[in-house]
Amino acid sequence: MKRLPPPMLWLYRGALVIYPSRLRYAYREQMLQTLRDAYRDRNIRAVHFWFRVYKDLVQSSLTERFKMVRDFVFKAPIAFHTVTLALVLTVLGAAAAITMQQMLRRGANQPQIDMAQWYAGEIGAGENPGNVIPPGYVDLERSLQPFVIFYDEQGKPGPGTGYIEQRVPVPPSGVFDFVRIHGSENVTWQPRPGARIATVVRRVNSKTPGFILAGRSLGPVEYQERLLWRMVMVGWVIVMTLLLGGASLLNRAQRAKPVAA
Repeated sequence: MKRLPPPMLWLYRGALVIYPSRLRYAYREQMLQTLRDAYRDRNIRAVHFWFRVYKDLVQSSLTERFKMVRDFVFKAPIAFHTVTLALVLTVLGAAAAITMQQMLRRGANQPQIDMAQWYAGEIGAGENPGNVIPPGYVDLERSLQPFVIFYDEQGKPGPGTGYIEQRVPVPPSGVFDFVRIHGSENVTWQPRPGARIATVVRRVNSKTPGFILAGRSLGPVEYQERLLWRMVMVGWVIVMTLLLGGASLLNRAQRAKPVAA
């Protein structure tokens, strides 16, 4: 007689968790006994037997859960449609908010894109970086003004208007390696905690090869992003409250409706 190994029985008992709890508690022992009988009477290899057992378990579990959802829809259509509408509105609202956030972030690269292109073009035409880049001082930790910096082929800083503690900062070497291959890069640079900068880096090919970096603080954009998400959350709460309130009123009206004799 083929006896069901205890470890396999325990494993199957644990797998029953995928079954609806109401049916699992009511028929668990019956299902376990059916498994013992089927294992004892099997005429196929154990591997094939267990494959069929778990396949049937998954299929029957999905079928029962589908029936539960169907019964819920028929018994409580208002609740079902309310939940569905809430999910649709949430997804649409989140997609719109993410789109707006991306637009804000991409807008943060202006006017750096135009600046980097213009300075790279002037230096590429043969002008000396020191003559092209005007004198100036922009504190990257405090100022919201755009700035520009020239770096030579080795990534060493040259003329520029961006400073941190009286020194021209240098971005990670990986940025220059990427720009050498691709020609340009738009990246968020954080030279110091609390100082996040939207930077545009362009390759300069001339008798003075190097890189032009134009940047501007992300402070205003990040403030707008935080404001956007606060507005989205407040709007979502208001819409969900109105939706639930309307569903509650409809449900009460439906219950109060007299039933025809």
